[in-house]
Order: sequence, then structure tokens, then C-alpha cells
Amino acid sequence: MEKRVVLTGVEKQISSLRHKAIGLLARREQSRDELQRKLYLKAVEKGWNVDLEFLLDELERQGLQSDLRFSEVLVRSKANAGFGPSRLYQWGVQYGLDRNLVHQQMLEQQFDWRKNALQQKRKHCGWAVATSPQDRAKQARYLYQRGFAQEHIYYALDAQLDERP
Repeated sequence: MEKRVVLTGVEKQISSLRHKAIGLLARREQSRDELQRKLYLKAVEKGWNVDLEFLLDELERQGLQSDLRFSEVLVRSKANAGFGPSRLYQWGVQYGLDRNLVHQQMLEQQFDWRKNALQQKRKHCGWAVATSPQDRAKQARYLYQRGFAQEHIYYALDAQLDERP
């Protein structure tokens, strides 16, 4: 004879939220803060009052959610998409990551930000060096908006045609 486990109302709610969390994590990495916001919205929508911290701690203990893993993916994907360090820090804040975690990932992945800025400038503006102050300002603004520091921008703007990455 098979014994059935009957869940209480709160256990069903936690189980439902856990299922939602695992579904979200299966699609892509999520920061703890981001996952908490999404689960909180579902709980409020359903009128549930559950301990999300307990659930999130459990997911972290089981290795299903990791801010370290999320920051690694975030930094790699955004840097490879042509964004600079300032924008990566902004995304870290947006996803509720510790600034030091984002910084550590940037150090570990050893990006050459000057080279990245130059590649982004050439991709967007071409290989020619801007000669007019207006063109230089326009290119500098573009790189600044993508999160590059002043030293990276100056390097990219002053790179000559024969400097191939």
C-alpha cells in the first residue's frame, strides 16, 4: 500500500513558488534579488504569505541559484556585447549584486577594456580617426554611454588605422 503525503496550504504555496523558481532558473541564471522580486510578485498575486528568504536560502544551498554564477555570466555576456565597466556595475546594481562580486568577475575574466572600446568604436563609427571636434565628441559620447572610462575612450579615439586588434 502506497503512503501519500498530504501537503498543508503553506507547503503547497512554497512548493508552487519553488517550482516557479526552478522554471525561471532553468531558462537562465537569476540573481537572488531578481528571483526574490519575481517570486514575491507571484505570492502577492495569489494572496500568499510565505517566507521567501527560506526558499531562496534553500535554492542557494542546493546550488540551484548562485549570485557568483550569475555575475560571471552577466559580466562575460555584457562585456562581449561591447559594454564597458561602468555599465557592468550598473547592471550589477539593477540585479541586486554586490559591487565587489561584479568587480571580482571583471578581474578574473581579464578584459582589455581599451581594446574593447576600440573594437566598439570601429564597429559603430568605422576605422577612420575622427578629425573634427564634433565627430570626436560624438564618438566619445557613444563610448561613454556604453560604459567605458575616459582612458579607454581616449585610446579608442586616438588609435591609428594601422593599429589592428
